[in-house]
Amino acid sequence: MTFLKEDWLAKADDALQALTLRPLSAPAVERLREELKLETTYDSNAIEGSTLTLRDTVLVVKEGVDCIPGKPIRDVLAARGFAAGFDTVFSFVESGIPLTVSLISQFHKYVMLGALPEFCGAFRNHNVQIQGTRCRTALFWEIPERIRGLIDQYDTADKEMHPIEKAARFHAAFETIHPFHDGNGRTGRLLLNYMLVREGFWPVNIRYEEDRIRYYDALASYNETDNADELTCLIAQRAVEQLEYCIEIARQQEAARCGREPV
Repeated sequence: MTFLKEDWLAKADDALQALTLRPLSAPAVERLREELKLETTYDSNAIEGSTLTLRDTVLVVKEGVDCIPGKPIRDVLAARGFAAGFDTVFSFVESGIPLTVSLISQFHKYVMLGALPEFCGAFRNHNVQIQGTRCRTALFWEIPERIRGLIDQYDTADKEMHPIEKAARFHAAFETIHPFHDGNGRTGRLLLNYMLVREGFWPVNIRYEEDRIRYYDALASYNETDNADELTCLIAQRAVEQLEYCIEIARQQEAARCGREPV
């Protein structure tokens, strides 16, 4: 069955409400965040060409392994940096840190983890073309103004716009601007999750195997038509699935407390 954008957004609202009525315990939240961090780190870096497997990612992020035989050190550092940025999503939201150019630069610094220090957290000073696409990226001298305009647009968006759609439109526009020399996709996905968590949702994972072609097509569609419906549907679908997973864990916890089967 194919759902329209409005269907997915309504399902996301329903799932969020259901989880609010049946909240997770603090230990469960911590465990699920760690699980999602590992999966999202693997998938987000794989989308950008990392050779690490999910198991490799677990070893690097959770076990602190510094070297994976046969794998480039840049992939190891990328996993460590993205995972740290994922943790920071929650601390930024909990501290009430607003969306600013500085916040965007901080997420980029996590993604780069000291690689290419001259570019870390700084907007690019040259024009780029995203290989294999017809995406029209911003000219480098336009970037500061366009990023500030994008932030203003997000802050002043129609209050009736669903927060998932608002985040999806920001993400698509951010990737079109492509403000950094490298790390735009990973930075953009951390920003996307910062926006979702700020609105009470769980982070979403754009999956490498299942989603990357659909994700690329959705970004291309926005770039060509200014329509973010395809991306909104993808993000809302992943949001629903994550919330439903959390709800199932909450049901199991409740059943365990009551000594009965989950319902």
